Amino acid sequence: MRIPRNLDDRENFYLDLIRKCQTSRETRRADYQSLRSYYSFGSGPEKSPALYNKIYPHIDQLVSFLYSADSTRFTINLGASAPEAEYKKIPRLSQALNEEWNHSNADRVFEQALVWSLVYDSAFVKLIVHNSTINPYYVDPANFGVLREDIAYTDRQEAFVHFYYITKSDLYARLYAHPNRDSIVRRIQTTAHEPQYVPDGVDRIVLSAVDPTMYGTVNMDLYGYNRMKAKVEEETVEMCELYVWNDETQDYQVVTTADPQVVIYDRANEEMFIKGESPFIQVCPNPMPDYYWGQSEVSRLMFLQDARNQRMNEILELLSKQVSPPTLLSGFTGILDEKDFALNRPGGLLSSDMPGVKAERLAPQLPQDLYAQLDQIDAMFEEASGINNVLSGKGEQGVRSAGHASQLARLGSSRAKKRALNIEDALEKMSSLYMKLIQAYDNTHYKDIDGTPFIADQFTKNYMVKVDAHSNSPIFMEDMRSLAFNMFKAGAIDKESLIELLDPPMKQQLLERLKKAEQNHPQGGGNVTPMPAKDKKHG
Repeated sequence: MRIPRNLDDRENFYLDLIRKCQTSRETRRADYQSLRSYYSFGSGPEKSPALYNKIYPHIDQLVSFLYSADSTRFTINLGASAPEAEYKKIPRLSQALNEEWNHSNADRVFEQALVWSLVYDSAFVKLIVHNSTINPYYVDPANFGVLREDIAYTDRQEAFVHFYYITKSDLYARLYAHPNRDSIVRRIQTTAHEPQYVPDGVDRIVLSAVDPTMYGTVNMDLYGYNRMKAKVEEETVEMCELYVWNDETQDYQVVTTADPQVVIYDRANEEMFIKGESPFIQVCPNPMPDYYWGQSEVSRLMFLQDARNQRMNEILELLSKQVSPPTLLSGFTGILDEKDFALNRPGGLLSSDMPGVKAERLAPQLPQDLYAQLDQIDAMFEEASGINNVLSGKGEQGVRSAGHASQLARLGSSRAKKRALNIEDALEKMSSLYMKLIQAYDNTHYKDIDGTPFIADQFTKNYMVKVDAHSNSPIFMEDMRSLAFNMFKAGAIDKESLIELLDPPMKQQLLERLKKAEQNHPQGGGNVTPMPAKDKKHG
């Protein structure tokens, strides 16, 4: 975009972009409230929690198939035109990248983003560099907006915004070097902020009149339950960061504003991050070509959960009638409630001098397939996300051996593998930014295979960071283990490469022991018994 140079026009240009980027924010916030309620409680925000929430364990199981925080590791692949000598630096830089990933808690932040991307439609991870340290943060999609929602991928957006809240004292501390700090703080409006979308109770109210007082009835459980909504008593300030692509500098222009529309900073992205790179990584397991946010996994399961809740309530009502069935009193006179009380208490006695009187229990008959529909609904849950019985660890009819079960699991995991590859793309995007940040801000000295010292910035820029052996998903792990052993048996790899591929516990210790063993026994590696020489006479 062409950013105006005049200060007044420039400010109006920024504020207009912020308004356009948050067009759908309030609508999406309401949708996210409903999706969050179904994920947490198995029902809508206006209803009581479900007796059994099937959505939560289903999403939890799906996440375990798509991402494993403890096994995910990365490797660096050089481009076609990269110098051959750069291969010697890859082992140390790959180790530094994996260490920085784990030390910064990026594995857990990404897992959190993956969970809520399935609940909502997308989620974001923001990378911030502070004192040469990379800090990843989860960003809720309700606090993010883009200029064009009909275009997928953040890199293709000309502008996007990020909203967040900080306290007034924190803002004052962050503006310590700003020349207009006092005047900015005076203009800022502070409000008590609660991160919830509608007030408690009003989201479950049935309105009859609103003029000027709200009248109606509230369907509310008087005992209450924790809705898991944070309450903040401290006054906070709504902040907004606008990222707009500047055609002149070929970089993002980052504009920071505070409520009410007070422009605080207007600076190039290169001063805060990396030139030409966005610090936001979108996690979208179900992308769509013409809708930026993608599709929610919970939205597919909401109606199944409603059907399960309805069926479960009907079963409980039927069982209640079976335990305490309705009573038919025929021919009795007087107060029937007293007679019903006598029939329903231990040792109760009921008598009458009227002829032809009768007391009869009308207990309903329980059908044999009472829970059959629940089993069918649960099977629909698994079908909706591509998780069959074999993947869930359940038995399957007709399975005759372990090899047969492994083959079924391999064929049945194709849908989950396809989605795991979408997650792998986001992981590779995030890890690539990690590597670029290490090159830009880390001055640690490393040594390549030959012992030559170097720093990360001396490594070529022509590379790609990949998830090593699809290690982000447990679905791929068994196939990769089998492939590693087959390559070792065929002599395609050595013992060191086998340990690297398997990534066992005590990996570094095993590599050091193997290295020492090969130094002591350079020919046989210390564990190979030489074959006896053939008898020359018998050939």
